[in-house]
Amino acid sequence: MPKRGVRRGEGGKPPTEEPRTYIVSFHIPKALLDALDRLVEMGVFNNRSEAIRTALFNLLREHREVLERRQMMLGYR
Repeated sequence: MPKRGVRRGEGGKPPTEEPRTYIVSFHIPKALLDALDRLVEMGVFNNRSEAIRTALFNLLREHREVLERRQMMLGYR
């Protein structure tokens, strides 16, 4: 029986490389989920995952300078 949290590849063997995507669970208010589903139903996004990936990408791009500054500060320690 595989250990909890260990990702397995084909045939139960450990994968040879990192997966391209990961599963993330989080809680979301119903109003936000309903709005997200409406965007999917309208065809703006193919599915919830695509919508959330796009939103996260845009958020990180918007805050890129903050992330870069923080990384530089950590590098000087």
